[in-house]
Amino acid sequence: MLSKKFVISNKYGFHLRPAQVMVEKMTPFNSSVKIKRGNGTEVDAKSLLGLMSLGLKDGETVEAVIMGSDEMSAMKTLKELFSSNFGENQ
Repeated sequence: MLSKKFVISNKYGFHLRPAQVMVEKMTPFNSSVKIKRGNGTEVDAKSLLGLMSLGLKDGETVEAVIMGSDEMSAMKTLKELFSSNFGENQ
């Protein structure tokens, strides 16, 4: 199991487009990928509706928890998504 905290850095929060990018990038992995909000709410990172239900705002911290056979690759991809701000410029 791997876990890492990430900060949402988008003035619009974690809206539909970054959520869609995350789902598209995480779905091919066999590992379980969960995103936890600070209040303990946890959703599947492969679920667009789940991610949108978190209502994440700019500056919020989330924890990614990945467990499975390809967890290292999944975490690498997730780190790249957050570091590139999901391909959005601000």
